[in-house]
Amino acid sequence: MRCSRGYLHPKQRSLFVGFMLFSSLCLGQLLDVDYSSGTREESQLRVQFLRSGILGVSSLKHLDLTVEGAKIRYDNRKGNQLSLTLYGTQTLWRGNRIDALNTFDFLMNPIGGSVNGALFYSVPLNSKDLHHNKMALAIGNKWIQGPPLPNAQNTSFFDRYGRLGWVYQSKITEDPLTNSSLYFWSFPALLVHQGSALSRQQFFNGELNPWSYGYAIELGMEYNSQFKFTLLGQQLLNTVSESSFGQFVARLIVSYRF
Repeated sequence: MRCSRGYLHPKQRSLFVGFMLFSSLCLGQLLDVDYSSGTREESQLRVQFLRSGILGVSSLKHLDLTVEGAKIRYDNRKGNQLSLTLYGTQTLWRGNRIDALNTFDFLMNPIGGSVNGALFYSVPLNSKDLHHNKMALAIGNKWIQGPPLPNAQNTSFFDRYGRLGWVYQSKITEDPLTNSSLYFWSFPALLVHQGSALSRQQFFNGELNPWSYGYAIELGMEYNSQFKFTLLGQQLLNTVSESSFGQFVARLIVSYRF
């Protein structure tokens, strides 16, 4: 989406306003645990609103709160999963005084951005009672609000992103008598971000390429289907030499399902 003097083309503005209106109704995508064992008896479609609250802190000294506003998830009998999730994130605390790094934190947060729409698709490789192995693809588009710019320039931009990798999930323990369970998962993946050359220059001093790629590793545990603890590490590999945007970014995420 190309901007000129901070303004959007009328058609682009209409799409943007529609996107914002939809998102306002419910305020990178994190993994959902698969509770099934083997083949499902029937396909399942679920629609949920205000699903969870998420607190995140990163190595860039950024503390934020995210609302998982809406989720549509479809699971077929073969175990394929397709889901669309809408997130909204607000900053609670900035310990970093460099505006570009604060904006970079939103870009590297898979559920970051004022509005974030994420599509997730997974295909099972093999499944047993306690273990699942899948190939997974996550793609999305996030609207990020950056710092004020001179000459009344547009202070927001879109970042499109994707992750392709392998998901391993294991059920550590489950006790039906106490209704308690503990699951573990890992998601190593290839990572890509795409944004306009203009936004890369305005918000990141031209040190990020319009197409940026790298890797990500996600480790997590879920307790009692409500509490989720995720440790995420990411790094972009094709930044400008000696750029701060080439650093390894770690993030701890704690979420509670309503």
